Amino acid sequence: MRGRAGRRLALGLLVLGVLMLAGGPAAAQCSICKTVLTQSPEGRQIGGTVNTAILVMLFAPYLVFGSLAVILFRVRITREIARWARLLLLLR
Repeated sequence: MRGRAGRRLALGLLVLGVLMLAGGPAAAQCSICKTVLTQSPEGRQIGGTVNTAILVMLFAPYLVFGSLAVILFRVRITREIARWARLLLLLR
């Protein structure tokens, strides 16, 4: 990966790394949910579980759309490889 694509990838990874390191701990709950959970002893016990569940629900759409993107990308690459193979066989 040279040139423009390599620089974009490196810049993207750098920005992602800075954002991951710069962020502090964050609660995944809205203020109302947090208030309701912290008012009862049972709620305080399950607060961490609720945060984890919210984060899992947050990443589910990214997983689905990322999988679709990978599948579509592989189909595109397969078509390009087949096209180049046909082209190279015609040149022989």
